[in-house]
Amino acid sequence: MARLPRRRQRTINLDVTVIAIDSNFEPFTKAAFEYRQKHVYPYLEGRGFHVMRFQGPLARRYYAAPAARRPNVDYLTGVGHGTHDTYTGDYYDPIFSIGNYNQEEVRGKIVHLLSCETARSLGQDFVNQGCLAFFGYDENFIYHQGDSEVFFECDSEIDLGFADGLTAEQVYDRAIAKYNQRITEMRAQGKLYVAAMLEFDRDHLRTPSSSEMWGDREARLDDRERSQPKRRKKRAGSDP
Repeated sequence: MARLPRRRQRTINLDVTVIAIDSNFEPFTKAAFEYRQKHVYPYLEGRGFHVMRFQGPLARRYYAAPAARRPNVDYLTGVGHGTHDTYTGDYYDPIFSIGNYNQEEVRGKIVHLLSCETARSLGQDFVNQGCLAFFGYDENFIYHQGDSEVFFECDSEIDLGFADGLTAEQVYDRAIAKYNQRITEMRAQGKLYVAAMLEFDRDHLRTPSSSEMWGDREARLDDRERSQPKRRKKRAGSDP
C-alpha cells in the first residue's frame, strides 16, 4: 500500500478567516455537513483559523455574500448542490452564480466547494475574477450511502491540507493519495462498486494541478503575497 504524504505542521500566525457555507436540508448535504462539523471545522479552528459558519437556514446568499467581502477572508469552503455555473445553499438558494456575484467575494481567495459540477464553469469564472485557486468537481460528486464518510474524508483532505499551510499542488497530491488509499482498501474488502465510485470522484476533481484554468499551483493560505493575485493571460474565448 502506498504511504500517504506526511502531514506538515506549519505555524500560521495570520488573522485568517474561513467562510463555511453548508446546506443540510436533505440526506446528502446533511451527511456531509455532519462529517465536516465533526472533522473539518474543529481542525481549522485548532490550526488558528477563525471560521464563520453560514449553515442550514443561514446558507443563503443574503447572509454569506457580505461576509465573503470582509477583510481577512482568505478561504471559502462548503457543501451544497451545484450545476456547472451555480453553487447553492439552503433549499437551493443560489449563493454564487456566473454573472451574479461580486468580484470581491472571490478575489485573492482560495475556494473549495463540495458539490456537483461547479468546477466546469463557475470555478473557472472565479479564477477569471481573481480567485487564487479553485478546488471542486466537474461532474456529479457521487457517494455510497453505507460508506459515505470515506467519500467525505477524501474530499476533506483539501481543507485539512490548506489548514496545514500546503500549496495548492501539495494539497491536490495529498487528496489524491487519500483517494488512492481508500480505493485500495475498498477493493481489498471486495467493495468494488464503492471503489469505482471513489475513482470517479477522484478523476473529476479539478484543481490548479489540472490546469491553470483553476488557478495557481503555488497558492497557499499562509502567504500574504496572495492578496495580490498574479495577472493571468486571457485565454482565447474566455470571458472578459
